[in-house]
Amino acid sequence: LSAGIAFICAAMFLIAAAFNGQWFICALLLLFMGSVLGFLCFNFPPATIFMGDGGSMVLGFILAALTIRTTYYESGRPWYAVLMPLFVTAVPLYDLVIVCTLRMMKGRSPMQGDTNHFSHRLIRHGFSKRGAVLVIYAVTLATGITAPLLARVDGISAVLLAIQLAGVLFVIGILERVGEHTQ
Repeated sequence: LSAGIAFICAAMFLIAAAFNGQWFICALLLLFMGSVLGFLCFNFPPATIFMGDGGSMVLGFILAALTIRTTYYESGRPWYAVLMPLFVTAVPLYDLVIVCTLRMMKGRSPMQGDTNHFSHRLIRHGFSKRGAVLVIYAVTLATGITAPLLARVDGISAVLLAIQLAGVLFVIGILERVGEHTQ
């Protein structure tokens, strides 16, 4: 799951870097995407290799470093282009917030692991592991695909894109609550 999400996020960051003519970042993102895709060949369900927490942390670190290195704002461009990484990573951030909230509501540390991540909740709702992964890939693509446009739209359009993003996350939240299965 994390490798596919990282690939989709990197693809959106690649588009943004290409829009800005940041060719070195584009090259690094392409290398990153190639390595993740090579891993995914053996990791997509049913997986034969696994990366674990250490691998997913490395993916997140590399994406974060490349995101910081990318320039989203330039003179004459709208300020809200800097929000582009939040659009791209909306699904992982949604999962982080929901999981931490659920853990704290149960009186547990937000750092203590459990099976309340978005993928686990989808599986409890009846999705197969492969189906849950594909749904999360699709939602990540749906929330991130418009992100590179933030640097190219006016204020009203940016607000509409933000409303679209919030709407997608809101619908996910509602659908997760329907027929809630508890563990």
